[in-house]
Amino acid sequence: MKIMQCWDDGVSNDERLTELLRKYNAKATFNIIPGLHGKSRIFTSVYGNTFKSYRLALDEMKDIYKGFKVAGHSMTHPKLAELDAQTLEREIVDCKDFIQNFFGQQECGFAYPYGNYNDAVKQALANAGYRYARTVKNINGALPLDDPMELPSHCHFLNPDFWKKYEEVRAIDGIFYFWGHSYEMMDDPKMWDEFESKLDRIKSDSKAQWIDIIDLFV
Repeated sequence: MKIMQCWDDGVSNDERLTELLRKYNAKATFNIIPGLHGKSRIFTSVYGNTFKSYRLALDEMKDIYKGFKVAGHSMTHPKLAELDAQTLEREIVDCKDFIQNFFGQQECGFAYPYGNYNDAVKQALANAGYRYARTVKNINGALPLDDPMELPSHCHFLNPDFWKKYEEVRAIDGIFYFWGHSYEMMDDPKMWDEFESKLDRIKSDSKAQWIDIIDLFV
């Protein structure tokens, strides 16, 4: 059984998250928004002030994400299907160029902001050379790989059916894929402990093997 995970938005909570992932030798991909980062951390409030965090400073991202994969989440996190062709191309091409130049990572995946896309967006991503694009669609059982530009996941990391879905995939020796935002755990010790228990359980599973998402498409 193979396990994949990705985390969106490039926020300061990722620093704590990456330390935890390294402790359990867990691979992960971080979906970043280069146009929203600056020379220092920038305060951000999302989901009606429910979650508060900071966007990482550009200069610290290399160290925080060292050893992990990064992927595109667009330059400024718009609804891509609502953009004109020129703006759409700039959002996705500039994002990929940043990842390649800043991180030295040539192969890139993508995650749709707000899960928003259409056929034109999919084609623009393929033309730009992205290898896959994650949607917000959840599935059960086997992970379909037939359309890399419409890659679903099994669940959000806080999904109450997380382990049910995990065991279903384990039973078929498949690929289990989950995602989230580290800011959703805020500074809540209970939430961080619960996520660490997930990592510990996966590490203890003799059938489980972490892989990077990009490995499926290169």
